[in-house]
Amino acid sequence: MRSTPATHATAVEFLSYRVVIIELPSSTEDQEPTPEPVPPASATTTDPASAVASLNLPSATVISVGDGDTLRMDYQGQTVTVRFACIDAPETSQTPWGPAAAERLRQLTSRGFTIQFRDADTDRYGRMVAEVYAGGQIVNLQMVREGHSVVYTQFLSSCPQTQDLLLQAEQQAQQQRLNFWNQPNPVMPWDYRRGNRSSTAPAPTQEPPKETATSPEAKDLTPSRPAVTGSCECPYDTDSAGRSCGGRSSYSRSGGSEGSCYL
Repeated sequence: MRSTPATHATAVEFLSYRVVIIELPSSTEDQEPTPEPVPPASATTTDPASAVASLNLPSATVISVGDGDTLRMDYQGQTVTVRFACIDAPETSQTPWGPAAAERLRQLTSRGFTIQFRDADTDRYGRMVAEVYAGGQIVNLQMVREGHSVVYTQFLSSCPQTQDLLLQAEQQAQQQRLNFWNQPNPVMPWDYRRGNRSSTAPAPTQEPPKETATSPEAKDLTPSRPAVTGSCECPYDTDSAGRSCGGRSSYSRSGGSEGSCYL
């Protein structure tokens, strides 16, 4: 009867093996499915310009670019000057940034190029103020994004749908020191224009010297008639403001022999 222990040991091993198998999952169908990865929020974010087709905006053809924030377009057979809304590009005399901005705008809106626009306002010069779309992008936003223009905060309310994008684009351009922002102390275009207006203001008009009998032009000459007000035919005549015509008279101009002013 010594074989019984060996037989008993084999039975125990067999039973323990079966217990291990029973504890394993019987099928993969009982496992919960792995959730699909969720794409990042940025992947579903679209640029507002991509929806331009659905806005049914009017179309026009570019005629020419004036500077970094103005162009002329042919709209329904009429020439319309457009001032870009909510942005301000450096002036042409703010070299090299002004000319660079104008050149970049010409690249984005070449002559003959079809653009779409959203009419936002009319400025004091009678120009249309608008957001311009070309090549699937908002040109106003692209100019700010590249540092070729700054946000015109004074008139930012004209762009309610894009004002946050404009401010974000300007901040990034500043941080990256792109174009206009790549200078130590950039002068804002509106400040530059204001400074130019004050520095180039015309001096007060001085009344020209009156002709006298001893002046070089009238020396030894005798007037042929009394002075006339408002004609400026002769040097001793006076204009409508009562000022002596002097060198502004017809007689004084090159080849001027009109009228008989002196005996």
